[in-house]
Amino acid sequence: MSVQLMTLCTLMLFSGGAQAAKTTQKFAEYPIPKANECTQSAHQDEVYVCLKAMDSDADQITYFHTALSSNGFLPLLVVVQNKSTSKSLLVNKGAISYGLADPGNAHLRKDTTGEKVAVTTMSAIPVFGAFIAMGVAKDVSQVKQNLMLRELQSGTLSPGETMHGFLYVPIPKKGTRPTIHLQFPIAWAGSDQTTVLPFNF
Repeated sequence: MSVQLMTLCTLMLFSGGAQAAKTTQKFAEYPIPKANECTQSAHQDEVYVCLKAMDSDADQITYFHTALSSNGFLPLLVVVQNKSTSKSLLVNKGAISYGLADPGNAHLRKDTTGEKVAVTTMSAIPVFGAFIAMGVAKDVSQVKQNLMLRELQSGTLSPGETMHGFLYVPIPKKGTRPTIHLQFPIAWAGSDQTTVLPFNF
């Protein structure tokens, strides 16, 4: 191969790499609080759960490069800490359920402060994944990948460990966000008993 051809190939390779570097998006790391540091936090036995809703469009654009609320989803950070020294915790994302407050609904529930809140039927939070992300971030694969990578995953939490991730809760695209009632199940490995932590935010 001639020196000229080698030089041309090198320049083309460098140019392609530089172009790829320019198009690669960098996503800011969201600050993760401790499980007992959120305004929305609760514990059952030795399990601590923290919820932090990202209502701000500016924050959503900063960390996800897209405004999720206007597309019908609220990013909800979940931090789970297993403070047990001997038991493992089972985190099942598919068992987490939610409902939206409905002022016209006669069915009332008491929230964590003792106030009564009208709530619709509870539903499982859908897996955001590629299918839903396609409608939120069309043709922006890096944005979709970031949304999926930050999603809370099911798994086993060993003694002393902490896990975190986002749930994307469906909400109305317009108007004031309704109060969300969320039920977070607590289940220990090797046990048939499950308790539920309720949240309203």
